[in-house]
Amino acid sequence: MRLEHIKLAGLQGAITIIATGIVYLLRTPLAAQSVAFGCGVALCGTLYLGWKFVQGQKVAERGAAWAMRQAYATAVGRFALMAALLAMGMGYLKLAPLWVLAGLIGGQSAWLAVPVWMRLTSLNKIEKTR
Repeated sequence: MRLEHIKLAGLQGAITIIATGIVYLLRTPLAAQSVAFGCGVALCGTLYLGWKFVQGQKVAERGAAWAMRQAYATAVGRFALMAALLAMGMGYLKLAPLWVLAGLIGGQSAWLAVPVWMRLTSLNKIEKTR
């Protein structure tokens, strides 16, 4: 996996731990379990993308048309995986839907933070070399 995927997964794991702890202290254990599950769904989506990226790198010489088909297939697969996990959490496991979605949004927010974090760390490295 690329460095960005590893940092993103690590940040999502940290968000999961912090958010679950805060919700556990402020609300109920069921709400905390629901938040942890929602963050876990976001993490599964990230790991799925990283896995598909590694698979795509192994056969990168197949051309642009193949890469585009793989990109669409990966997007559909990620959507289906996350939808199935959310349905399982809210339906079969009977977790609190509002807290599951809050956890999913919290976990997905890492996608907004990582590019900023990567940019800031690369700027700091440039400044240190001057």
